[in-house]
Amino acid sequence: MNTKVEKMLAMVIVFFAATLAIDFARAAGDNPSNAGGPEEEAAIKQVVAGFSGGWNTHDAHAMCSSLADDVQWVSWRGDVSHSRKQVEDDHAELFSGLYKNSHRNDNVKAIRFLTPELASVDNYWSMTGAKKRDGSDWPYRAGYVNFLMAKRNGRWTIIVSHTADFNAQAPSAAH
Repeated sequence: MNTKVEKMLAMVIVFFAATLAIDFARAAGDNPSNAGGPEEEAAIKQVVAGFSGGWNTHDAHAMCSSLADDVQWVSWRGDVSHSRKQVEDDHAELFSGLYKNSHRNDNVKAIRFLTPELASVDNYWSMTGAKKRDGSDWPYRAGYVNFLMAKRNGRWTIIVSHTADFNAQAPSAAH
């Protein structure tokens, strides 16, 4: 066989093999939900339950044990914290005041595995017993939080949290 034809045939085979490999890689990347099984979902739900448990005992340290040291935390008010310690300190203050009689329920609605060690978690929450900043009762609140969780050292932890409060009111316009 002619070496020129052999080279051309080899290039065609490599081209089609590479195309096939890329298609398989894209298909695997487009279906990340297969990355985590029931045991991983249960472990993630346990992290959320631990967060809720810490909240309901008004123990900021226990609540924040589910957070990474370098967490990015965006509150429902849009305040951003960049460490577990800052989130813990802020909640310790809230638990001694506005949230000292609060009770929170969390309901994980969806978990999407982006990789085997990274998951986006949609969580709906409700709260009773809180106070507004003016001291008036805030009898019922509900909202949504998206947690980005990473599996670090074999343990799921919250690395990013963005919260929305469905009952929030915009601040008064300054005149």
